[in-house]
Amino acid sequence: MILEFCVTNFLSIKEELKLSFISTSLKESCSEPNDLFPLEDTGISLVRSAVIYGANASGKSNVLKAFDFYKRFITESFKNSQVGDTIGVENFRLNASSMKEPTTFEATFTDGEFIYRYGFEVDNHAVQEEWLYKRACKKRAKDVELFYREADSNTVHPKSQLLQELVNKKMVRNNALLLSTAAQFNEPTSVSILQWLSDTLVVFCSEDEQLWNNAIKHLDDESLRKRVISFAKYADLGIENISKIDNRIVSDHRQYDDDGQEVTSVSFAFNKNESEGTIKYFSLAYPIIDALDNGKRIVIDELDSKLHPLLVKKVVALFNDAQTNPKGAQLLLTAHDTFLLSAGLFRRDQVWFTQKDNFGATELFSLAEYKVRSTSPFEKDYLLGKYGATPIFGELEKIFNPSK
Repeated sequence: MILEFCVTNFLSIKEELKLSFISTSLKESCSEPNDLFPLEDTGISLVRSAVIYGANASGKSNVLKAFDFYKRFITESFKNSQVGDTIGVENFRLNASSMKEPTTFEATFTDGEFIYRYGFEVDNHAVQEEWLYKRACKKRAKDVELFYREADSNTVHPKSQLLQELVNKKMVRNNALLLSTAAQFNEPTSVSILQWLSDTLVVFCSEDEQLWNNAIKHLDDESLRKRVISFAKYADLGIENISKIDNRIVSDHRQYDDDGQEVTSVSFAFNKNESEGTIKYFSLAYPIIDALDNGKRIVIDELDSKLHPLLVKKVVALFNDAQTNPKGAQLLLTAHDTFLLSAGLFRRDQVWFTQKDNFGATELFSLAEYKVRSTSPFEKDYLLGKYGATPIFGELEKIFNPSK
């Protein structure tokens, strides 16, 4: 599970930005089930979901893009690049100094047995620094440095012989990570971390086609197909069956006579006849089921886009409830629909806001930082601007009536 994620100097993010899934000691009042996930013997409990609100262009998606870059660079830096290739990281460009400085990423996460803290600092040409720490999931356990890499020196834990060998033989390219390289040589900790990242899905609206193709592939599993059908029925989409014919998805709907009696079923080409919301819900069915079944993580940009607010509420509720999420799956989403704030779904430490300062840099802060009651009307107060992170409109009317 994710404990914290930090990023500095990336896209619209200038100063260090930290997103945390560690619960606070605040007393919360949620009308929907909202169970914390305790990390045994640590005294730490984690929230199972988090939502980010903010105005358009405030940097919500950039927080998710930062995590996506963190994941992709770790899993791909060794095998998908060659000597001399650029890294492709984009830093904050609205400040003359930050344009010349590297970008920093760090995540703290756990596999249940250990808590890892892994991060790196990169510019567009090379890895400047890289570090990995591990500690047991116990109270007062101390971080053990597995390695610390700098441009001119490297420190490796004495028991990590393979890592030391890779460093001594200069087998790590300057545009690749030591962790990624070590995983290719089956170093156990590195392999475990890459597997953890592989079990973390990041979904953006621009990737609808990729998500759809993935959904088609998983319908070949008959037991999974039946669960996807049940997932569709659960959402009251009017679909009775979903099948795959000649690599096309077909949906079946009931047909009735003039007396209201069911007579047969009618088949439709799914991606041609179903609504965009239905297509999105179907495309997300497998990732959601897979995450809840196996305790994985799913990050979704604009989950509320094209979906009814009550349906989004139900999806979030699946993650928040220990009955439907016994293995500790986590959901991170961005949203615009403020209905979720008044639906009794979230604790204050699950609600985050982004806004830009006067110099165009994204700031991230939690509702838990405000001295408000857990029973306060969060949706109303947010729309009134009490928490910030709302758009400031100019006088649009003057565009159409200059004399006004």
